[in-house]
Amino acid sequence: MVKRKPCLVENCSTCGLRAKVVLCDIAGSDLAEFEKIKRTLEYAPHQTVFYEGHLCLGLYVLCSGKVKLTRSSTRGQRQIVRILGPGELIEKHVFGERALHEVTCETLEPSQVCVIDKERYLAVIRGNPQLAIKLIQLLSNEVGVNMDHLDQFTFKTARERLAGLLLELGDRFGKKHDDHVRVGLTLKREEVAEMAGITVETAIRLLGVFRDEGVLTLDGRTITLLNSDRLSRIAQR
Repeated sequence: MVKRKPCLVENCSTCGLRAKVVLCDIAGSDLAEFEKIKRTLEYAPHQTVFYEGHLCLGLYVLCSGKVKLTRSSTRGQRQIVRILGPGELIEKHVFGERALHEVTCETLEPSQVCVIDKERYLAVIRGNPQLAIKLIQLLSNEVGVNMDHLDQFTFKTARERLAGLLLELGDRFGKKHDDHVRVGLTLKREEVAEMAGITVETAIRLLGVFRDEGVLTLDGRTITLLNSDRLSRIAQR
């Protein structure tokens, strides 16, 4: 089996994701200063980038690979909050004083993470009003995302939540083949259940139901969506 290597970002100035990432969407002298205040770290699959409850040491941007964010209860129960791909800011609440990580971040595949010194980055945006506005918009959008997730767990049935999750994964990580979408993640059934906020038994049963209804196919951990319109109707019911 060939070991997969990450597609490393060698230089911020030539990174194709820079325009997509608010924190990195800078140029000129700001970009030169940005290069000085960041550290680039490489991780193997299933390595922990940081732990829930630990002090935030800076701003974390995912340059390549995929990571999952999890939270744990006092009883040891764990839930996957989100899966992130290249170009995403891993946590967005770190601008508070002595902020603590609200989640644990673990890599799903070989990944490259950029850690940016928070105070020195804030000095950069003080002289760049447009960047400050973009950052405010980013944080405002995150509030809307959190409210959507809260609605999912408050008002949706298990079937509706799982359908919505599969659509989201297909949209963000899927690869289209004709009318089909192969989800570009190989998740354990436990991980699917954690993300949907349901039991493993329920996840297995509902995936089987969706398969029997012709909505998707299952090949080990690989899920292919055959009828996204049908899933969308289920998720919105």
